[in-house]
Amino acid sequence: MPYNSPYENYVELKVLSASPLELVTMLYRAAIDSLEEARRGLASGESKRRAEAVARACGVIIELTQSLDNEQGGELSRNLLELYDYILRRIHESNREGDDAGFREVIRLLSTLLEGWESIESRPDTAGERVEREHQPLQCSF
Repeated sequence: MPYNSPYENYVELKVLSASPLELVTMLYRAAIDSLEEARRGLASGESKRRAEAVARACGVIIELTQSLDNEQGGELSRNLLELYDYILRRIHESNREGDDAGFREVIRLLSTLLEGWESIESRPDTAGERVEREHQPLQCSF
C-alpha cells in the first residue's frame, strides 16, 4: 500500500467530504493555481514546468465540462460548455505561442466564475441559514 503524506490525506478527506458546490470551487481554484504555475514556467523558461501545469489546468477544465448536466442545466449548462471550450482553446494557444496574456485572460475568466460559485455556496436561504445541499460526489478522472 503506497504511503500518503498527511497533506495528501487531508486533501483526499476534504474532497470526499465536500458538497458538489464545494467541489466545483475546488476545481476552479486548482485550474487557476495551475495556470499561475504555467505563467511562472513561461517566465522562467521552464517548458516542462509549464507543460505539466497546462496539462493539470486542462484536466480540471475537462472535468468541469464532464460534470455539466445538460438536462437539468439547460441554457446555463450549454453556455458553460461553450465557455469551457473557449478556455481550453485559449490555454492551448497560449501555451503553443508562449502568450502570457492568454493565460492571464483565462485566469480572469475562471476567477469570475469562481466568485459566482462562491456567492452561490454562501447564499443564505430565506430563514437566514445556509442552504442545505444534497451531497453528490463529483467523479474525477485524473
